[in-house]
Amino acid sequence: MIRTGSDRKLTEPGEAEQQAKDMKRLLAKAEQQIRKLQEKIADQKQQIREFQAQAKHEDGLAAEREELKAEIADLKGEIRELTRANWEHVEKIEAFRAENAGLKAKAKVQSSSRVGTQTDLRGSPKPLLF
Repeated sequence: MIRTGSDRKLTEPGEAEQQAKDMKRLLAKAEQQIRKLQEKIADQKQQIREFQAQAKHEDGLAAEREELKAEIADLKGEIRELTRANWEHVEKIEAFRAENAGLKAKAKVQSSSRVGTQTDLRGSPKPLLF
């Protein structure tokens, strides 16, 4: 049967059931796709959280690296200062050694010129008696 004024054809009862089954299948496929997409979104959200955590960790490492660079620069300056001070001490020690060697040589010359004398407890020379 055809109605007047309508562009649609009447469907037979078996055909309507078939269309309903087809619609249910399409709906089931759409729901399955929706679930897959929701799972995909959930996975992507988890990845985003992991990437954010990783980025935060890397930011922390970068900050720590900058602190360590500053500390290394400070230590390099301290090493330069200690090295300079060490060289000053080495120069002083060398001057003291040279002075000590000169005093030892002078004492040796004086003691060799006093071969015939002894000193008392106060360090005054005393002639030797033979």
